Amino acid sequence: MDAQVGTNLNNFLSVCAGVGFLASGAVAQEVTPGSFKEFMNDLAGTNPLAHAIFTDHMDEAKEISAKLQARDEDAALKAGSDMIRKYGDAAFSGASDASAIEVSKKAADVIDALGDHYPRGCMEFVLNDISSEALSIASVNEAYRKYQEAQRLAYEDGKLHEPIPRMGIADMYQVATEDLGESRAERHMLLNPENTPAIALCAIIGKNFNISAVREPLRGAYARANFTSKK
Repeated sequence: MDAQVGTNLNNFLSVCAGVGFLASGAVAQEVTPGSFKEFMNDLAGTNPLAHAIFTDHMDEAKEISAKLQARDEDAALKAGSDMIRKYGDAAFSGASDASAIEVSKKAADVIDALGDHYPRGCMEFVLNDISSEALSIASVNEAYRKYQEAQRLAYEDGKLHEPIPRMGIADMYQVATEDLGESRAERHMLLNPENTPAIALCAIIGKNFNISAVREPLRGAYARANFTSKK
């Protein structure tokens, strides 16, 4: 593979997939360097959700791969991010309560690991920009991989079903304050994190992912709302 194309691919996988480095594991020897198959293999090892979406929409995925080959990294990153958001949100909105709740549980595990070992990574995780420093920690990496797989399973589940109306902002706020105990001060810290210690932010974020504290009839809806964009 051309060195610059390789750099573009690594950068694409890093930013688009929200991961700071490629997962370990060599690409199969029969794969042609720089090929679309290599691109997909690397993506599979880095982000299962992105790989599943690209597999379902191969024409668009090939266009993104071609942009990388042409060294148009910015265009590839934008197209990839837009693609993941478009198809991921559509599928997540149809995910079952069980699969949506599992994503929340696995997210909580990531926050727990980050809180123990790399508190500033909690905000990175929320912003889908978790760093290589965070993922170099074994417990964080393991928790994050399980979270990614839960996302993939929710996508596979949800794409087979009609969208479920998203929980409204007012209802989400009620769950956050009444069920999860989030205070106005904590909400302010989340919205303005610059002056809040990372460990305090981790605690607040972890509270928001404590799905078992949410009233059972509302758990699935709250979990889905946490992982889909506001319409």
